[in-house]
Amino acid sequence: MTTEATRTTIAALYDSYRAGDMPAVMAGLAEDIAWLSAGEAPLPWCGRWRGREGVSAYFTALAGICQVTAYDIERILADGDWATVLASIRLRYHADGSECAYTKVDVLRLDGGRVAEFREYYDTAAMERDLGRANTGRPG
Repeated sequence: MTTEATRTTIAALYDSYRAGDMPAVMAGLAEDIAWLSAGEAPLPWCGRWRGREGVSAYFTALAGICQVTAYDIERILADGDWATVLASIRLRYHADGSECAYTKVDVLRLDGGRVAEFREYYDTAAMERDLGRANTGRPG
């Protein structure tokens, strides 16, 4: 794909996600997508996921802990089939209703117009602290 086609495809995918159109998001993923969410337990969505079923399990794990209440794209940087998305998100933790904001970076590779690789990076220590506070009611 050209750089501009990649940027357009990624922007449309994120628009679908922010609109809650998960069928469109899943259709934008390669059947055998490699998905990485940096981090580890106690964040149950962290780790490596494979294929659309794995990505579905990722979103289920995320939804079990929190709700994404805002997802703002700062910039999409594209080069050929690769794109990097700089974003800020806001999560509401189910345990206590608290909301916390984070910045994140997503790195994606397209193949045949679909996302074949996805990697997300964010401050996992801050998320772990906030999740622990939400679950215990004690300051992080």
